[in-house]
Amino acid sequence: MHQVAECAGVGKATVSLALRDDPRLRPETRRRIQKLAAKMGYRTNATVANLMAQLRASRIPKYQATIGLLNVSSDPRKLTLRTFREWAKGCNERALQLGYGLDPFWLHEPGVSPARLAEILDSRNIRGLIVAALLNHSGLPDKFDAIWQHFACVVVGVRPAWPPFNFCSNDQFGTASQATHRLWDYGYRRMGLVLNPEVDTMVDHRFSAGFWAGQEDLEGCERIPTFPFHHTREAAFRAWYAQHKPDVILCLHYEVKKWIEEMKIKVPDEVGLAHMDWQDEHPDWAGMHQNNTLVGVGSVDMLVGQLHRNEVGLPQFPKASFIQSTWIDGPTIARRTGRKSTRATARSSGAQKAAV
Repeated sequence: MHQVAECAGVGKATVSLALRDDPRLRPETRRRIQKLAAKMGYRTNATVANLMAQLRASRIPKYQATIGLLNVSSDPRKLTLRTFREWAKGCNERALQLGYGLDPFWLHEPGVSPARLAEILDSRNIRGLIVAALLNHSGLPDKFDAIWQHFACVVVGVRPAWPPFNFCSNDQFGTASQATHRLWDYGYRRMGLVLNPEVDTMVDHRFSAGFWAGQEDLEGCERIPTFPFHHTREAAFRAWYAQHKPDVILCLHYEVKKWIEEMKIKVPDEVGLAHMDWQDEHPDWAGMHQNNTLVGVGSVDMLVGQLHRNEVGLPQFPKASFIQSTWIDGPTIARRTGRKSTRATARSSGAQKAAV
């Protein structure tokens, strides 16, 4: 690096920043030094690079830049909802750990045009955006396209159909699939899925796909139709339950427990309940904890990586990062007598059947 610095007419620290594609250097400076280093035959020593990374990680990070947390919902209050709060908490904690500030913005601020918003972000030296509070899969209006071309962007949560952002989300497919295996271990064999179709559509049907795929290698599971949840459909839910008699219900809606109790059905003696977005404010449930704070952490990690690589604008091949859920035991689930077995046994049985 000393030789490259002499040839480039800069300090060794500048060469180090350029070879790491650090955004604190101007793009033209980074490119000039990188080309010169390549021409001189410079190669990174992986062992030294790893040691330096550990040394940097052990230091208290200095302030580097500010990241924007951009609420793209039409309602500025959406970031106050529980899941969004947890995402924002993870984003803020990780940004501080890495030496970044985090400033909130609202995409639909009255009187602020897309061009004006881009000017505000640029004036604050913000080059990276965490895009949050997308509530549908249809995408963002085309009038905002100019913004995405000038910033590094990562979506936290729901991925839009357009623009094609990199995104970090809970692994909804794995959440539902893992839940079916846990419930099978408890002895449940007639699993019912109660799910709002709009919610499933927002996540590319990963909840329902994981639920059905999770039962493929579970011997003895009886498939019953999914109930399309809506808070106004209690009567239809009662009819669905009476017809199909599930022994456990997997859902995203706390109203289900209230409906079941109003039907004088005992939980978990007569039917088990498991929630796919378990929260500690509902300890009377069992289910899957989506680790939403870690989703926020993961989105910042993706964004900072893009900034370090100077990846600005929409990616040609968008990437996804999925955070796994954690099963939480609770009083809405009980082991079914006479149905004790393991997932390994179920997979083995499935493999034997396939071989035959």
